[in-house]
Amino acid sequence: MINFYGYCNLLAAVTNLSVAFFLYSRGRGNKLARIWSFFTVCVAIYGFGAYMASGAPTAGRAFFWWQISYAGVIMLPALFAHFVYEFLGIKRSTLVRMAYAVCLALLVTDLASKSLFIGHVSLKFEGSRWFTPAWWVYPPGPLHIFHTLVLYFGLLTFVVTKLIRAYKGSDHDKKIQIKFLLIGMILGFVGGGTSYLPCFNINIYPVLNFTVPVYTLIIAYAVIRHRLMDVEVIIKKTLVFAGLLASTFAILVLPTLVIQEYLFRGATAGGKLVGLAMSGVIIIVTLHRIESFLTTVTDKYLFQKKYDYKELLRTFTTEVLTVLDLDKLLQLTVDKLTDIIKVKSCAVMIFDDQEQMFHIRAAQGVKDEGLTLAKSNNITAFFEETHGYISVRELEDKKISIHEEIEGIIDRLNAELMIPMVLHNKVIGILSLGKKKSDEDYTQDDLGILLPLSRTLAIGISNAELFDELGKTQAEAAQKEKMAVIGTLSAGINHEICNPLGIARGQCEAFLLNVKDGLYDNKSPEELLGKAKEIMAKVIKETDRATAITKKLSGFAKPARGEAELVSIAQEVQDVLGLVSYELRLEKIEISKDIAMDLPPVFVDKKQFQEVLFNLIRNAGQAVGEQGKINIFARQQHGKVVIDIQDTGSGIPDDKIKQLFNPFFTTKEPGKGTGLGLFIVRQVVEKNGGRIYLKETTVGEGTTFTVEFPVSTAQDVKV
Repeated sequence: MINFYGYCNLLAAVTNLSVAFFLYSRGRGNKLARIWSFFTVCVAIYGFGAYMASGAPTAGRAFFWWQISYAGVIMLPALFAHFVYEFLGIKRSTLVRMAYAVCLALLVTDLASKSLFIGHVSLKFEGSRWFTPAWWVYPPGPLHIFHTLVLYFGLLTFVVTKLIRAYKGSDHDKKIQIKFLLIGMILGFVGGGTSYLPCFNINIYPVLNFTVPVYTLIIAYAVIRHRLMDVEVIIKKTLVFAGLLASTFAILVLPTLVIQEYLFRGATAGGKLVGLAMSGVIIIVTLHRIESFLTTVTDKYLFQKKYDYKELLRTFTTEVLTVLDLDKLLQLTVDKLTDIIKVKSCAVMIFDDQEQMFHIRAAQGVKDEGLTLAKSNNITAFFEETHGYISVRELEDKKISIHEEIEGIIDRLNAELMIPMVLHNKVIGILSLGKKKSDEDYTQDDLGILLPLSRTLAIGISNAELFDELGKTQAEAAQKEKMAVIGTLSAGINHEICNPLGIARGQCEAFLLNVKDGLYDNKSPEELLGKAKEIMAKVIKETDRATAITKKLSGFAKPARGEAELVSIAQEVQDVLGLVSYELRLEKIEISKDIAMDLPPVFVDKKQFQEVLFNLIRNAGQAVGEQGKINIFARQQHGKVVIDIQDTGSGIPDDKIKQLFNPFFTTKEPGKGTGLGLFIVRQVVEKNGGRIYLKETTVGEGTTFTVEFPVSTAQDVKV
């Protein structure tokens, strides 16, 4: 035989007290939550008192616990009526006030009187083969009968009628809330009402009392799923936390059971104590780690604090919007929004003018990163026309049906909120945010910060695109200027190429004329073959020389690939001098090199590095004029490779120094210089992680420019 009734009430006490505690502690600002927390406390009091009374050893103890139990039961009708009136938006009526007054009077009577409310207690179900005998209120006092008929059944029936009437005129969401409230409360009150049967000498065991704890779960589900009291996050966190706590408890108890059952089964009392001590040690060792894990999990996924708007703004103004690399800006946007707001997914789509499509450029947690949206798409057309946002929750609340195509896009983005990024009345991008990990909805406060942020982000994206376009324009300009320079170099290099080719041609012509004139008639075939081999070796040598020069020129003419690699300073200086040395020699300019033998390589784009050296050396040559000198020094200093290019030219006046790195600025005579400008040279150097600056200059004596690059590391090589 089991005390089924008592255990059901004990479970009801635990579940209701848990809900009451968390509702009040987390939702005390919500009036509905406060009323409901008091209601569930009363149910918990009823449940615990009934549990204790049903199994009491004596009639006196049973009478005491029934008094405690009814202290909870008495207030339920008034609290439920108050809750329903508040829930339906009805101003507190005289009926609710009267209900509270009567219930409070009955509560005083219950605790003070020995007969008016409880009456007597009797032992019921003594002959049952299934259930243990239990003490019940019988016969009830006159006020008990009044409470049962007038308040418990009468008032509750009236209030339920009001709920049913409100159901007919409510919107969809309100109907769902009322439906679950009705189901839960009917189960709770009807199931709990069967406890009155033995009180009126109807000896039917109240097996339906198990619905009292069940109704708590139904109401909790309504709160979570249908936002019955706008505290669904609190309940959800509570339930999950309880599940984690139960799992942790099981983990702690398991070692104890294993040790007692298998290691010390049948042992003496001392052995069992040893087993208990071993279990205690395991619990002590693991408890802190489990507690830390539990705290981390709940902090990360459950009890996330509301994000700080100031932190979001500070992060974007100082870390994100200052970035001029577009891809880096977009990825940083996704990372920061995901981390600060703690959303399950985030994506940024950018409009491509050439393709007339929106493409995902950065994303996290989306289902389809390859998603593209045409400008004529329903979503993008809506954004273009209204510049408004799309909130999935708001659409559901307003019962607006979502088009199947739009629903598919939202699903592929895992989106809960989509905001257009507008610049000059043009939508240049779309910001998509998924659900918060806390399951909280996006509030007006959220939108108040995210909408202006999206407009600011549009400006940042536009700046990054302009900077990227400027970089491409500069690269194209640099390439055109380089080709123009190569055109002028070709005239000089032509002499360098013609010399070895002329030598090769002369050797071949001399051999053929000698053969024609019979100078080799007295030579044996072996001697002729030897002479031919000698001439061919000279021809190969000279053609190789010409080929090397043309390769340097054609290689230099190719655009940079933008790929970094390990580059030898000495080798690149040598190759660049091979291109400009003839032109410099014509001007009788002396070139000297002082490059450290143990100079480490640098990790840069080889072609871009050559272009930097080429322009600096050639600019130096144009600055010194005839019979000048250019010195090239390279050394390692403080973890960097430092290259000085020094000339004995005219120097730079003080009033021109600040303009050196401005675009299109030059100190050379008209017609001289590459037109590339130190501005672009600096851009290229900085893009490769280096630095260029004017080291020193003296008017009439010369100038020294310095270029620095960090020494390559093993990490650079891996990259």
